[in-house]
Amino acid sequence: MGPRRAEPFAEDPPYPARYANRETPAQRVGETSGSRPDATAMTDAAPNSVPEADTFSVSRGELIYATTLIALASGFNYLDRSGLSILIEPIKHEFALTDTQAGLLTGFAFSVTYACFAIPLARLADNRNRVRLLSACIAVWSVATVLAGTVTSFLQMTLTRVVVGIGEAGGNPTSVSMLGDYYTPETRTRGLSLFNLGATTGATLGLALIGVIADQFGWRVAFYVMGAPGILLAIVVFATLREPVRGRFQDPSLAYDTDIGWLTAVRQALRPNTMRHLLVAYSIVAFGSNGAGAWLGAFFMRTHDLTLTEVGAVLGLISGLSSLVGTLLGALGTPWLVRRDRRWELWLPGFVYAAIVPVYIFLFYSDDVELVYLALGFTSFAAAAIVGAILSAMQSVLPAHLRAMGMALSMFAVSFVGDGAGPLLVGWTSALLAPEIGGESLRYAVILGVAVMAWGIVHFFLGAKHQRRDLVS
Repeated sequence: MGPRRAEPFAEDPPYPARYANRETPAQRVGETSGSRPDATAMTDAAPNSVPEADTFSVSRGELIYATTLIALASGFNYLDRSGLSILIEPIKHEFALTDTQAGLLTGFAFSVTYACFAIPLARLADNRNRVRLLSACIAVWSVATVLAGTVTSFLQMTLTRVVVGIGEAGGNPTSVSMLGDYYTPETRTRGLSLFNLGATTGATLGLALIGVIADQFGWRVAFYVMGAPGILLAIVVFATLREPVRGRFQDPSLAYDTDIGWLTAVRQALRPNTMRHLLVAYSIVAFGSNGAGAWLGAFFMRTHDLTLTEVGAVLGLISGLSSLVGTLLGALGTPWLVRRDRRWELWLPGFVYAAIVPVYIFLFYSDDVELVYLALGFTSFAAAAIVGAILSAMQSVLPAHLRAMGMALSMFAVSFVGDGAGPLLVGWTSALLAPEIGGESLRYAVILGVAVMAWGIVHFFLGAKHQRRDLVS
């Protein structure tokens, strides 16, 4: 099961030239909608338009191994990204930061870089060796996380978050693209849910451990513990993971011109109406949920007087375990719904987030800490259960050579609107309200952000209206 040797980031073999400049299925039936790729991007091809697909096979053991490595990468990605939310209070006190500066560290310093590098790295993932790209990304963000433990100023910490953002920008697009070629369309939701299981496991075990380590040994040691294992994982991925054939499950009647620039790739990825609604929906719900999540540790410490260890236990065990159960049930239950109607990939997130919003508001409004824990468990469980469906919906309307780009565009939108604007605006609103309501300012700042999620819910259902027409796999 060793890797297929090639030059680093070597280009995949091009599609056969005989498929170029052929009349498209859309042209033959007189289709004029802009929701499908245009004639310059899609051509009618004979079956088996990906020649390597007939000879490439994946055993069950290799599928489990590959999914495990990619899920581990997701876990370290999530841990290195979100661990700062546990550590932000002691860092804030050591460097005498304001809430706005803390929001910059937990939000924009990482997310703007993450968003800016996501698209160019996704273009690499759509055209070059994804295994080598993934291993390089893991190494970059892991080394930067270790270095965060050595900083002596706000500026240095900001720079480490920028480098973490660069590395992690390529991780998810590359991983999702590979899983799309490892799993069939019928089982893809399960594979992507297991990929998300890595993130929830990072939350369950990692964040709880980070809180204890920070309490006992300080926040600097916590950064060392978060970053060091990822360096080893990068080596294992590079040495043992096999590159799957790109587009092996794609509709054989369709072939695509993959020799395109990144701007053209962006335009083509945004062409399906489903994709556009999905991006709006995902970024808006991320604005509310990520804005709240980034300040959850600080909220529990300020409002409910929890220690770092207790915050780590709450976020790692209650939120993490609930997310773990939600992810597993999502992996088992969502494919059952999707087999009956593919639109459940978007209906389900719409219904689930409609239930999450009022519970999230209750979580930050209530003073009963036990009920707050129950609300946190429910929101974590529900949000985790639908991640696989959202990622699968995105892949179902994009051809193989645009799947990493599609993931990058969602990351771009979520990073700016969710990870960036969400925490920053919550921090800014909290600082604005503080002179009037004191320590309660953070509570009401978060609630205002969560209420905005209702706008995103509408777009999940609008996207579902177009999904059947936009399907390519």
